[in-house]
Amino acid sequence: MERRSFLQGMLAVSGLLGSAGLTELAAAQQSAEAQAGKTGKIIDAYCHFSSMKLIDFLEETSKQRPHVFRDLFANTPSLINADKRFELMDECGIDISVLVPLPWLETSPPVYADPTLCATAAKLFNDEVAEIVNVHSNRMMGVALLPTTTPEIMVAELERAVRDLHFVGGFFVVGPTVKPPDHPDYEFLYQKAVELDVPLWVHPSRPAIYPDYVGEKMSEYQIWQTLSWLMDSSAAMVRLVFHGVYDRYPNLKLIIHHHGALIPLFAQRMQYGWDYFEQNTGKKQNTTISSPYIEHFKNFYCDTATQGKAPLLLQMTHDFFGSDRLLFGSDAPMDATSGRAFTMDARASVDGMTISEEDRQKIFSENALKLLRRG
Repeated sequence: MERRSFLQGMLAVSGLLGSAGLTELAAAQQSAEAQAGKTGKIIDAYCHFSSMKLIDFLEETSKQRPHVFRDLFANTPSLINADKRFELMDECGIDISVLVPLPWLETSPPVYADPTLCATAAKLFNDEVAEIVNVHSNRMMGVALLPTTTPEIMVAELERAVRDLHFVGGFFVVGPTVKPPDHPDYEFLYQKAVELDVPLWVHPSRPAIYPDYVGEKMSEYQIWQTLSWLMDSSAAMVRLVFHGVYDRYPNLKLIIHHHGALIPLFAQRMQYGWDYFEQNTGKKQNTTISSPYIEHFKNFYCDTATQGKAPLLLQMTHDFFGSDRLLFGSDAPMDATSGRAFTMDARASVDGMTISEEDRQKIFSENALKLLRRG
């Protein structure tokens, strides 16, 4: 079956999109296919892959059933099955997928609190992914799930994953319920990442059980994920910048999810705020970095995952970070179409940006090829 007809049929049968949504997605795919001849390779540098074996392990060792992500993952075949992922890649014109881990180990506190169990869980996951990516090294790259309980196990697993499993970097999470990114433990991780010359993928992690307001028990209406994750990534960037991480490690490569979160949108507001309060209170920020502070944020890398067709949003991201810091990334397959909508929206968003074809190709593949080296 012709792949565009297959995609539309699948969506129509599942009832996931109305006719208007089908038309938009089909148009996006037509545009992306037409562009493919111009752009060459497309590397998805921020998409996800996970393992039901890890879910089973976390449930068994923590005695907490079901795991918070069991149903979500079990019902997303392209997230947990390599063959389904290849089908998705082929349908959407993705040449190489960089598989970023889920779930994070912090979702199982009894496992995370035990350095031995946490390290075992990370190794279990990373070994399973390595079996897949090293067989299909022309189509996939692996990113290591890191056990961040202690510096020792965190650094050891990153080094093992890069040197022995040939992964291209590591993954850790940020948010109000986990270790802050400027915690002293992470200093060892940043040192090791620079030593190994590999990037670290940063992902927000606020859970649904973290309430929006004091006195409540849960976040309502999925605020925890739709809006708060952007805030959590942005807050982590602020903590890292003012902590002087780039002054100490100018070659550190941190990849922020969701198009650089809120920073490109509110960069001027942030700098105005810092200037105003310092001028009128006489109190400087508790940092040794130079002003203007906002310039330091341009050291981050980020992806193109907007979770919708949003070329104007990516234009702001591009204008702030520059063409060399933006990597194509879809966040697939974490949508109701098992990744097709996110991937095609990301492609259409990049295609719709007002940039040179040279810059477009940097985003689609060249920046990733420069950044990602197998150990």
